[in-house]
Amino acid sequence: MTTPLDQARIIADEMENLADQLKPDVIRAARADEEGRKNLDRLEYALGTIGKALILTDYSVDEQKDLDKLEAFRELHGKR
Repeated sequence: MTTPLDQARIIADEMENLADQLKPDVIRAARADEEGRKNLDRLEYALGTIGKALILTDYSVDEQKDLDKLEAFRELHGKR
C-alpha cells in the first residue's frame, strides 16, 4: 500500500528525472511545433498547479479547505 508520504517521494523522484530530461534543445524543438507548444503550455500549467498546491496547502488537517483552494485556482486559471 502506498502512503501519502511514499507518494510525495515518488513524485519528487519522477519530477527530478523529468527535469533532467527537459533540456534546452527539447524546449526549442517543442516551441517550433504547434503540438509541441501545446505540450509546453501543459507543462507550465502543471508546474503552476503544483506550485500553488504547495503554497496553498496549509499545515492544518482541513483537507477539504485545501482542495477548495486548489480547485478555485484551477478554475481561475483555466482547468485543462
